[in-house]
Amino acid sequence: MNDRPLILVHTAHATALEHAGPGFGRLLSPKNYSRAADSGEWGIPWAADNGAFADFDPRTYRVMLQAIRGALACLFVTAPDAVGDWERTRRMWDVWRPDLDGFPRAYVLQDGQPMDDVPWRDLSAVFVGGTTEWKLGPDVVKLVRRAQWQGAWVHMGRVNSRRRFDYAAQLGVDSVDGSSFSQFRRRYLPDALRWHRSPLQQRLTLEDA
Repeated sequence: MNDRPLILVHTAHATALEHAGPGFGRLLSPKNYSRAADSGEWGIPWAADNGAFADFDPRTYRVMLQAIRGALACLFVTAPDAVGDWERTRRMWDVWRPDLDGFPRAYVLQDGQPMDDVPWRDLSAVFVGGTTEWKLGPDVVKLVRRAQWQGAWVHMGRVNSRRRFDYAAQLGVDSVDGSSFSQFRRRYLPDALRWHRSPLQQRLTLEDA
């Protein structure tokens, strides 16, 4: 059994078909979610992000939710979040949770997130966001372990290098995404899919990831 994380890529369905296979999945966003049902029927696992890292727009997010509802092979749908602000992210969860009924809901972990304020009972996945320093620190390890204990899916964002990929694999996350695999797909994605099939290059510590 391969214990490497899936690599989720922002791309259209037609392009996803070119890479469909072990290690590959599709990451939707409010700006690119067409043919999600087709991807699911082809057996391509997919998840949906919320676009907050660029500029969250409630209207386009709701349109996306309506369009993808019922599509097969959904891993998770990310609830709206405020980048770097766990308190606001937590409040947004309470507001948006009803819109995500029927989906496997993902809560975004941000810098400073207390263990006891994560909505553990309502989530199906956690999305490791936040700054790089925090993402690679001991607080995230504890949060990830808690999520894994209850069987939640764990996704890590902004994984663009082999070193970061190996760190995510060592932590045991289920999926990752990185802008380089989407924006420079032909150059970087083939290597990333090979990472999924190959042994870890080295054992990493929290400090050297």
